[in-house]
Parts: sequence; structure tokens; C-alpha cells
Amino acid sequence: MALLHLALAFGLAAFADMLSPLGVLATFMIVFGVLRLSGDLFGIRRYALRVEYGVRFVIWFIGEIFKASFDVARLVLRRRMNTRPAVVAIRLKRADDGIATLIGALVTLTPGTLALDYDRDGQFMYVHALDADSHDAVERGVRRIEFRLLRWIDAGSATEDGA
Repeated sequence: MALLHLALAFGLAAFADMLSPLGVLATFMIVFGVLRLSGDLFGIRRYALRVEYGVRFVIWFIGEIFKASFDVARLVLRRRMNTRPAVVAIRLKRADDGIATLIGALVTLTPGTLALDYDRDGQFMYVHALDADSHDAVERGVRRIEFRLLRWIDAGSATEDGA
């Protein structure tokens, strides 16, 4: 479905003589709007939701990276560095190595945190935080990433729809 979406976007951009990165992006969004509105008609609702949640996730995660970068910069630039590093064990909601790997990579990309290990048997991910106010604060941050990632991956499924 994604290839059809891209082909339609490129075709529309070429037809409209807008074959530039910005033109293709604009036509991609136009085609997405049509797909989103007609999702139930053509049976592509899940694809449209995945694209929508994926874009939301990327924008949200970029914002989280900027916030975490400012927090780490504030810690480093203080006169007295009062950090409270901690290693926190967090039980993931889904026992899936692929999802655990994605969560670990996203946690590691966020400044000030590092995924150290994942225990398959207990579903625990061990996360190092540069400055941890509490175990709950670190866990809340990982849970937000996990929740949004799972919402993106499960978009349009029965659990997402509430059915």
C-alpha cells in the first residue's frame, strides 16, 4: 500500500509539473487526505491510521529529543553538577524482541538515557538515566515511548479500535 501511495504521489506531482521534493511532499499529503477520507470505502483504513500515527510519533519524538537535549545541557552547564544517576528495571508490556529493540533504540536516542539490557524471560529492560528524580519518572518516560510506539504499530487493529 505504501508503494501505491508513493506512486500516486509521484504521478500526481509529475502530472502537475511539481516534481520537486516539496511538490512530491505536497502531493503525498493530498493523496493521504484522499486515502484517509475514503479508507472505509476501499478497506485501507489501517494503512491510513498507520501513516497518521507514524507522522504523529516522529513529530512527538523529535520534540522529546529537543526537550531532553535542553535538560542535559542545563545539567552540564550548571556550576555545580548535582546529578542522580540510576539504573531502572522496567517491565515492558509486550514480550516481543523486535519491539523491545525499537524501544531500546528510541530510549538510547533520547539524551540522558541509555538502554543497557533486555531480559527476555522477565520482559525487563534496564535503563540508565543520567539524572533520575525517581524510579517512577524514568519509568513514565519509557512508558510514553512504549505507548506511542505500540499505538503506531497496532494502528487499526481490534485492540486499537476498542472492539
